[in-house]
Amino acid sequence: MAERQPSKLHVAGSNPVSRSTSIADGAMRLRRAIERTVPDRDGLADAAAGLSAAYRSDGAATPLDTPDVVAAYAAARMPATFAAAARALGSAAERAPGFEPRTHVDVGGGSGATAWAARAAWRSIAAIVVLDRERATLDLGRRLAAASGDAVLAGATWRAGSAGDPAEPADLVTAGYLLGEIDPAGVAAVVGALWAATGGMLVLVEPGSRAGFGRIIAARDQLLSAGATVVAPCPGPEPCPVATGRPAWCHFLARLDRSPVHRRAKRATRSWEDEPFSYVALARPGLVADPRPRVVLGRPRRHPGRVELRICADGRIERRIVSRRDGDAWRIARDLAWGDPVELAAGADGPPDADGPPDAEGP
Repeated sequence: MAERQPSKLHVAGSNPVSRSTSIADGAMRLRRAIERTVPDRDGLADAAAGLSAAYRSDGAATPLDTPDVVAAYAAARMPATFAAAARALGSAAERAPGFEPRTHVDVGGGSGATAWAARAAWRSIAAIVVLDRERATLDLGRRLAAASGDAVLAGATWRAGSAGDPAEPADLVTAGYLLGEIDPAGVAAVVGALWAATGGMLVLVEPGSRAGFGRIIAARDQLLSAGATVVAPCPGPEPCPVATGRPAWCHFLARLDRSPVHRRAKRATRSWEDEPFSYVALARPGLVADPRPRVVLGRPRRHPGRVELRICADGRIERRIVSRRDGDAWRIARDLAWGDPVELAAGADGPPDADGPPDAEGP
C-alpha cells in the first residue's frame, strides 16, 4: 500500500488580520451612527417585520420611500447588509492584494451599507458615489455618513437615479442586494452597464438563497463571456460545480452582533444573527494572478483527530481530510471556517463530492 502523503495547507490572503480589524471598526462605527441617527420610535418593529418578510420572500422589495420604513431598514437590515458586503469585499481585497481603488460607485446603494463596507475593506478609497432611486434613503445615508467619523464617507456624493442609468466610471463598482429588485428582463442590461463603468473590479452581492445564487451565477456567466476575470469566491472561470445539476446553491454566512436598537427592531432575543449571502467579484484582465486559492464550502466537519473539508477546486467539489498527523496543515484546518480561501496540495484524501457542500440548503 502506498504511503499516505501529508496534506499541505495554508490560508491564502494578503493581510487578513489588519483588514478584519478595519472591518470590525467599520461595523462599530456604523452601529454608533445608527444609534445616534435612527429614532427608536413606536412602530419600528412593525415596519422592520414587513421588510424582513419581503426579503425572505425574495420577491419585490418594499419601497424605502418613507422616514419610518427607511428607519426600520437602517435598524433591522443595514447592519446585516454591511456584514455580508464586508465579508464579500474583504475576501475580494485579500484575493487582489495589488488592487488599491481610489474611486467607488455603489449602484442601488440605499443608505450606504455597501459603501461603508468598501471603505472598511479598502482604505485607499478617496471618493464615493452612492446611487439610489429613493431620496428618503439617500437622505438617511447622508446623515449616517456624517456621523461616521470618516471624512471620505462624510464627503460621499448621494445621487438619485435608477439602476438602469449609466454609472460614472470608477475603479470599484458595487451592487448589493440590487439585482433581485430589477425586472428579470432587465437584469442583463444592468449587469452590462455596471461592467462598462468598472475600471478595476465589480462586486455583486445577493441574498444567500437559491434565487439570489441564480442571479449571481447568471451575472458571472455573462461577464466571463465579456472577458472578465473571477476574483472571488471561485478558484477560476470553470463552470460552477454547485450550479450544475445539484439541488443546492453556493452561499456564505456573515455573523454580526445585534445592537439594542437592532434587537428591538427585530423583536429578537439573541445578541447575534447570521446573514446568508451569495456574491461574485470580477475584475478586468491582469488584476489578479493565477492560480487562485480554493474556497471551503459549508462548515468544516470536525472529528476527533481529523477535519473533513469540502473545497471548490477547478470546476469540481473535492472532499479532503486533514488529520493530526499532517502537522501544520492540521493546525490550520482546525481554524478554517465556511468560505475561507485556502491552498491545498493535490492528493487523494477523498473522492470528488457528489452531494454538494454541507449546509447547502441553508445555515
